[in-house]
Amino acid sequence: MKIELNALIIACLLFLTGVGSGQNIDGREILEKAVHRKKFSDSSLKVQIEKTKASITKKISLELFQRNYPEMIATLVVIEEPEPARGISFLTWDYLSPDKPDKKWYYLPAINQYKELNDEQGKKYEDQFGFSMKIFAIDLTAAEHRLVGEEKVNGRNCWKVESLLKNPDLPDGAKIITWVGKDTFAAWKIQAFDKSGKMLREFNLLEEKRLGDSYQEISGVYLDFFKEQKLKFQITDAQFNTGLKDELFLSTKMKARAKDTSK
Repeated sequence: MKIELNALIIACLLFLTGVGSGQNIDGREILEKAVHRKKFSDSSLKVQIEKTKASITKKISLELFQRNYPEMIATLVVIEEPEPARGISFLTWDYLSPDKPDKKWYYLPAINQYKELNDEQGKKYEDQFGFSMKIFAIDLTAAEHRLVGEEKVNGRNCWKVESLLKNPDLPDGAKIITWVGKDTFAAWKIQAFDKSGKMLREFNLLEEKRLGDSYQEISGVYLDFFKEQKLKFQITDAQFNTGLKDELFLSTKMKARAKDTSK
């Protein structure tokens, strides 16, 4: 099972439970409850992103659609602005089983190009447009997790969980520390380090808002020290359980759009 913070947010898609802070709980249990803290069948988000690198800031507006299936999470991202990138689409099937590789596709309307991406190509295009669906992914089976303390982050009482990766040479880092809020199980802060102790990435959640029966991460800042870039996100609209159709998440529909455009 994987923890994903949709960075665009990315979508920090964590889920709500009702465990009291006074109960005995270990690090892995905390992270698992964060993963399952918000239960919905589908979601639609409007997201504003600011990406800053080498003192140059680019702004991106996009729509993110997501649907949960028993075996995977399907996510479609469609860029709205800037105008030259309007309509560029990314589709991801993120399988819950760590043994099954994810699938990714993109569509570039300017040159009417549709393509299935391997993992390396997917990371390249996600980085080019300022976001990644797995910026903060933690594979719970690939690390050992332990509760190392409690701290306040942004005024919230949080558990501090340390995750030591079984393979410290992976690019995700050798150690990840996550501060999980005791009230709603949101991840308010995440830091990733390499095996020498150098910080690679940091995420800080700035705002969380109650929408219906659960809470949604509204804004945050992601710092990538290796790439020397900063990413800020702001969710301007969020809708849940609206009945998004399966067809929206089919790669064949994206391919058909490319064929129709070429006529």
